[in-house]
Amino acid sequence: MQNNKTDGEEGEGGPNIQGDGVPKETSPFINSNVEKRQHYDGKNMALFEEEMDTSPMVSSLLSSLANYSNLPTGSKEHEEAENNEETPRATKQPVKAPQLGTLMGVYLPCIQNIFGVILFLRMTWMVGIGGVLGSFIIVFMCCSTTMLTAISMSAIATNGVVPAGGSYYMISRSLGPEFGGAVGICFYLGTTFAGAMYILGCIEILLIYIVPQAAIFKLEGLEGAEAEIALLNNMRVYGTIVLSFMALVVFVGVKYVNKLALVFLACVILSILAVYAGVINTIIEPPLFPVCLLGNRTLLSKSYDICAKVIEIDNETITTKLWLSFCDSDALNATCDEYFTNNNVTEIQGIPGVTSGILSENLFSNYLEKGMMLEKKDILSEQDPDSPTTNSGRYVLADITSFFTLLVGIYFPSVTGIMAGSNRSGDLKDAQKSIPIGTIAAITTTSTVYMSCVVLFGACIEGIVLRDKFGEGVNGNLVIGTLAWPSPWVIVFGSFFSTCGAGLQSLTGAPRLLQAIARDGIIPFLRVFGHGKANGEPTWALLLTASICEIGILIASLDSVAPILSMFFLMCYMFVNLACALQTLLRTPNWRPRFKFYHWALSFLGMSLCLSLMFMCSWYYAIVAMGIATCIYKYIEFCGAEKEWGDGIRGISLSAARFALMRLEEGPPHTKNWRPQLLVLMSLDSEQNVEQPRLLSLTNQLKAGKGLTIVGTSVQGTFLDNYIEAQRADQALRKLMETERVKGFSQVVVSSSLRDGTSHLVQVGGLGGLKHNTVMVSWPHNWKQPQYNQQFRNFIEVVRETTISSLALLVPKNISSYPSNGERFTEGHIDVWWIVHDGGMLMLLPFLLRQHKVWRKCKIRIFTVAQMDDNSIQMKKDLITFLYHLRIDAMVEVVEMLDSDISAYTYEKTLVMEQRSQILKQMQLTKTEMEREIQSITDSSRGSIRRKSTAAFRSQRSTDEPSTVAEEESAAAPNRKNSKNTSTPTSPTSLSSLAGGTGTWTDGKTLESSPSTVTEGGKDHFSMKPEWEHLNQTDVRRMHTALKLNEVISKKSKEAKLILLNMPGPPRNRTNRTNPMDNAVYKDYPFFTDIQVMIFLGFGCLLSFFRMYGFGGIVFNFLTATFTIQWAILVQGYFQFRHNGQIHLGVINLINAEFACAVVLISFGAVLGKTSPLQLLIMSLLEVPIFGATEWVVLKYLRINDAGGSILIHLFACYFGLGVTFVLYRPQLNNGHAKENTSYHSDVLSVMGTLFLWVFWPSFNSALTIKGDDQHRAILHTFIGLSASTLTAFALSFLLNKNGKLSMADVQNVTLAGGVTVGASVDMMISPVAAYALGMAGATACMLGYKYLSPFLAQNFRIQDQCGIHNLHGLTGLISCTAGICAILWASEEVYGPSLYEIFTHRAPVEDDPKLSELQQLVPGLAPGLGRTAREQALFQAAAVGLTIGVSAIGGVITGFVLKLPGLAAPSDELCFDDELFFDVPYDYDAPVNKTTTTEDLAA
Repeated sequence: MQNNKTDGEEGEGGPNIQGDGVPKETSPFINSNVEKRQHYDGKNMALFEEEMDTSPMVSSLLSSLANYSNLPTGSKEHEEAENNEETPRATKQPVKAPQLGTLMGVYLPCIQNIFGVILFLRMTWMVGIGGVLGSFIIVFMCCSTTMLTAISMSAIATNGVVPAGGSYYMISRSLGPEFGGAVGICFYLGTTFAGAMYILGCIEILLIYIVPQAAIFKLEGLEGAEAEIALLNNMRVYGTIVLSFMALVVFVGVKYVNKLALVFLACVILSILAVYAGVINTIIEPPLFPVCLLGNRTLLSKSYDICAKVIEIDNETITTKLWLSFCDSDALNATCDEYFTNNNVTEIQGIPGVTSGILSENLFSNYLEKGMMLEKKDILSEQDPDSPTTNSGRYVLADITSFFTLLVGIYFPSVTGIMAGSNRSGDLKDAQKSIPIGTIAAITTTSTVYMSCVVLFGACIEGIVLRDKFGEGVNGNLVIGTLAWPSPWVIVFGSFFSTCGAGLQSLTGAPRLLQAIARDGIIPFLRVFGHGKANGEPTWALLLTASICEIGILIASLDSVAPILSMFFLMCYMFVNLACALQTLLRTPNWRPRFKFYHWALSFLGMSLCLSLMFMCSWYYAIVAMGIATCIYKYIEFCGAEKEWGDGIRGISLSAARFALMRLEEGPPHTKNWRPQLLVLMSLDSEQNVEQPRLLSLTNQLKAGKGLTIVGTSVQGTFLDNYIEAQRADQALRKLMETERVKGFSQVVVSSSLRDGTSHLVQVGGLGGLKHNTVMVSWPHNWKQPQYNQQFRNFIEVVRETTISSLALLVPKNISSYPSNGERFTEGHIDVWWIVHDGGMLMLLPFLLRQHKVWRKCKIRIFTVAQMDDNSIQMKKDLITFLYHLRIDAMVEVVEMLDSDISAYTYEKTLVMEQRSQILKQMQLTKTEMEREIQSITDSSRGSIRRKSTAAFRSQRSTDEPSTVAEEESAAAPNRKNSKNTSTPTSPTSLSSLAGGTGTWTDGKTLESSPSTVTEGGKDHFSMKPEWEHLNQTDVRRMHTALKLNEVISKKSKEAKLILLNMPGPPRNRTNRTNPMDNAVYKDYPFFTDIQVMIFLGFGCLLSFFRMYGFGGIVFNFLTATFTIQWAILVQGYFQFRHNGQIHLGVINLINAEFACAVVLISFGAVLGKTSPLQLLIMSLLEVPIFGATEWVVLKYLRINDAGGSILIHLFACYFGLGVTFVLYRPQLNNGHAKENTSYHSDVLSVMGTLFLWVFWPSFNSALTIKGDDQHRAILHTFIGLSASTLTAFALSFLLNKNGKLSMADVQNVTLAGGVTVGASVDMMISPVAAYALGMAGATACMLGYKYLSPFLAQNFRIQDQCGIHNLHGLTGLISCTAGICAILWASEEVYGPSLYEIFTHRAPVEDDPKLSELQQLVPGLAPGLGRTAREQALFQAAAVGLTIGVSAIGGVITGFVLKLPGLAAPSDELCFDDELFFDVPYDYDAPVNKTTTTEDLAA
């Protein structure tokens, strides 16, 4: 492996790049130190001596690598720097090795940071409001989030060294500087607002529970909003004082904060132990904390001295202070508050203890609106609901409106602080071991404490006390303090000092985090905060931190500040999880964490929880936090310093690019998304300089940085010899692209010839689906000169290659005259000559150009050409309408091309081109000789034309040049562009001559020449008449059109700034003819006609067996079939035959539509005679889309074999029809109907239908099979199956008929069963015996079904199957599917040979399988399959059967309910099976016959 780093490469960008102020994670041997180099001198093995500077001998580095460490510049170093300020700076202090273990370095700091103010001030209130269950859910969610985050953090922290900065470094080095900076700032803001929250908690404890007399704004006598404002103002004043003091302490020296850390930790631990001791004490002796209630309302402690209205003293009733609070005097007859009068005063125990059973009352939530009174639910009170509430100031009131998400936002800060261990990674003895163990152990401990506290608080404390946030009902005590043992003051002072310590820790950590971000240099405007005191103390960062913290102080409400910092911490944790998940999924080579108990799914779960909690806490805070992060991200992206940290975003960019490229491979882009993706072919001179730089100017003006742009060129030679030249050419292209501001890629190809190199670029440019669709190449320079002939021939080859590749071609002429990017056109026109329809590309080009400032003020003019027979006025209207729909503002003009006489010049030019081709063929010259002759002929013909041309054509082209309008030199319009369209000219009046030379297309060879037969310039034109008579008049007409059009363009667009015109490409087919026998009509139309006979004659006659319903059977079949076929063409066209937004029609479409029609007609048989024509049409309208969707799903996703349609046609039609008839059940018809009988003539007509179906059924089964052996087998198997079922039907009819005679119903139906039973396996090698057996089995099942199953279904399952379709199509279809599955399981290469993979296409090997290549040699054209086994294909067949039956049955039931809607002219029971309801019938249509047959002897 080569090491390509140079000596100057140091860390992340060299020694001069401003870093983060910490030692870089660089290896010891990548160093340019002179002493190090001397250390390795003479120790190499002289293999590659020039690499010893960067790759020294491995054995010499082992000791350095083993002792390599990376100590952060953290708080410990600042403290040591302060202690050693007197030490001379020249003396270098030895670096002490880190000594902290898991307990002191990770576990206890995390414990101290996690336990905080929320536990002491809000946990009891949260349990009271949210209930034990709700609070437990909140605690569990938050703790689970931090646990999952800790797992992700442990993986990241153990994947290398985490320097000072903790989570910021983890995210930035994993997700890149943009995400790192954004999340780093969020983490910084969260830590800063955490300091504000701790300070507010400290002040709340001080002013409410310790020294309430210290309040500057007195609360006595104030109620409601006034008291709330006074409290907030006190918080603001004292908070600002405490913040200033803490900031001063941090500024003076961080060593004082570090020395007090142990004291603060002890306070936290002692406070928690006091709570648990108090819980245990409640079991032994519950503490006495009475709560006074009036009715069920909690009274303020300050509103009473004794919890009673009156007391007895010396047999005298005396009123209490409580009486005076609710009455107007102390007299017993005073007027009192109505609620006070009607309710008694009771005193309950505030802390009944664990054994009291109070837990059941506190299980569920009790959310309150702001101002609501705290009430005990299980105590009744008398209150008039209409009377207003008075004296509310005497009760304990809810200070805020509470709800579940509010509790989540307030509680979440109590689980933050899990990063404390990772922030100290540099001080740990073994960080990769201590961080995971310590952090997870700390979270486990704190989570256990939190969850146990939720249960214990609910089990020990009365609900109204829990909901009393500030302890106003328990003499102003801290509620959690009332539970503590031995005294509430343990909790009060413990929580006070712990909040002070937490605030100091936040003010210590936040500035250092900001300093680390600033020193990284990724956010330029923060660089000033990277400076500090001489010892590195972040003075400016501390000042900014204190200022931001003051914002939180001014908010003053702990409940309002908590959700803010929750947002920032959750965002930080979310990105820690994201970083771990991305690194795991991307499997980057350097992702090797020592912590193994992680998984990407856990990280994504943690990330999802963080995002969910953000919006649960406060959706608007979440949006603001994400907006701040987004702004910082964008700022870093556009203005920040470029850093390459090997982050995961680059990896995800590569993965996303690969995914996007794979998606692009799935199909062509939609028309709305189409834009030119350019391959710009450049030419270089001998010095590897670009010859036509304006080509890139035009590219920039056309693309404006959107889409794909590839700038390519070729270098002649071999790659080994010309590698340096290729590099130089690439640099020249890149430099010019940068100058012209072209966003794209450069590509240089080294090839033996420039022609081949250009061809390679056209073929292999791009990657995957991101390929060019348009080639831009400049018009050949000086192409008329003989020495540039090869250049022109190369250009012609580019035209041919773009044509064969179906690429558009843009050819700007006179490219040097095009404007540069700095020029501006203040006026002018862009003229568009719309000669050939190209799908709209020509309209798109001027629109794209006018997006650029160069062309913005130019107006668009569009010209189109009208021939003699065209209506020019209508053409102009249509074009204006077209432009209106395209939303393009342009002027429109229609140019009329009159059919004038053809000039002699036109004949002469055409003649020269014809003779050139013919004589070269006759001469049979070599390639070199032919090229020489071409040139001489060109010169001769040019001279002749020049002598005979008029003044208007004095600069005509040589015959080697494609006759395009873009080739005409015009001083008035020097800028030309030519966009190619690949359509083939088909008419003499088409402008095909504008694309590739007129006469060259007639003989099938492009740009070939023949000797000129032109004589002197004075030769009379009419003397050439005999030669002209032999010319192809189509070619003459094309040449004439080209010349006339050229003249019109020169005249109309003389003043245009730019002329755009499109031309057809050269013909792909040299003769422009096709083999008629290749047309599908000759292959498929015979099958189509056979199926037509089956649909209209076979089904129509078969359904006319009822004596009085013959018209209905035939005519309604005719009507339904005609409608269904048209409707099926549209539906199936949408699902299967739609390309580029259009449905392509052909004979195959009609055959498929006939199959869909057969489905409807089979279903029609189930309801024959019981429905109106309107119902039948509605049934067809609904059944065809359901069938089309089912067919599309089965064929596209299940990929089954069903040549005869047993699954998709017969089973679907059967169970759809049964579903319809199930809903349309008529109980009166169960015992037969008077008109449900046949006659002699109706049976004869029905048998005629059977014969039509029988004769043409082989065409039905084989129509869509593979032409050849498969179709041959299908025809044979169908005929054999039908023959077997016919013989079996006759035999069984004799046997099962009571009188031993044939039944016409059996002849009409059972004889057809064999055609269905062989359907699923009709094209497989099942042998004639198997086909015969299937025919017999189908006939037997069908016969027994008619005799026994149909009556059973009608009597017991409400299925009146009028024609017995379940017997002829359902049972036989199931037999056919079973046979098909067996045939698939038994199919093998030993039997089928390579053709196995033609019949079972999905069993063919997948793409890139070596076996596929072998099979394609045996079976040319074999397409890749899915690589299924026989078992897998059989399972898919079975799945298709189940899906088809289920969908069809459900669809039939739904359709049946639709058909039952009123207004659809359904016949009554009496008029069923009668033509008279819908037809004008003959007078004798119902004349009696001698003998009729009842329904017991027939199947419908």
